[in-house]
Amino acid sequence: MGTIQSQMTTPVTSINSEATAQEAAQLMKEKDIGSLLVKGCQGYVGILAERDLVYRLVSEGLDPRTTPLSSIMEESILSIDLNASASEAGSLMHEYNISHLAVTENEEIAGILSVKDLVHKNKTFA
Repeated sequence: MGTIQSQMTTPVTSINSEATAQEAAQLMKEKDIGSLLVKGCQGYVGILAERDLVYRLVSEGLDPRTTPLSSIMEESILSIDLNASASEAGSLMHEYNISHLAVTENEEIAGILSVKDLVHKNKTFA
């Protein structure tokens, strides 16, 4: 099995931290992706996944039209080197109960890897 470089999604799609949850959901739908990196004044400040929209927005009864991403995003961005294996990435996702990892090259974010990427891109169809 090779590295995750061929499985990650590029380019990285990001959104400003003061954008609303509705704007984020619309961008995710438009790009057909399950997460966005969230940018602040000093670079990336968090990550927003579909799960965050459900657990931190919908289940709390917040208004997606007015809720800023900064209040529902995950501030910790877990990452893995692009030369890591799919197995290493899967183990890290399982350990932290997350579905998306930032993929880094020379300590810069180069892509995003999702559980979906691991499943679909590792499957061989007969």
